[in-house]
Amino acid sequence: MMRFLLVACALSVAACIPRAESARCDVSATFEVAFTAPDAVDTITAETIGPACDKAIGLYVIRDSEGVPLWSWSAPLMHRFGDVFEGEDTEHVQNFVDRWAQASLSSTQSAPAFDALAQGASTLDQLTYEDIRARDLPMLCHYSGTGTEICIFWEPAAGGAGLLLERDAVEEAP
Repeated sequence: MMRFLLVACALSVAACIPRAESARCDVSATFEVAFTAPDAVDTITAETIGPACDKAIGLYVIRDSEGVPLWSWSAPLMHRFGDVFEGEDTEHVQNFVDRWAQASLSSTQSAPAFDALAQGASTLDQLTYEDIRARDLPMLCHYSGTGTEICIFWEPAAGGAGLLLERDAVEEAP
């Protein structure tokens, strides 16, 4: 019985000893954008979350001025962006996230015609895609991988954002 109490005391003391924190890769950046309307104050938050940079996921969230999420995207970053996430240099990752949060804004009229899209670039059927494109809705594009970007549109009648297409990036990914 005495031996049991000593072991129990030793375990409880060991549980109270602070452990060395592992090198996490939790960084974020927030950027204001007028996506839902010309005078809107929407925000983009891009962040990495993980026990290490090579094990981090990326989370990209667009919120309206009241904090309501309008769009989110996530993926394992090492698979999507490659060697940016190989090391443990969180300063390098922070620079990446700062650039990633700055999406490009345009309108759906600037999207390519449906016939010019690569196979599988949009999950929308041709009629819906061309209708959205013709209505000249707000469009926001953000990087989704090395050399690729996702473009979403704002549908004011539904009060929501939707995926328009994924394509080769217009500019080089951060």
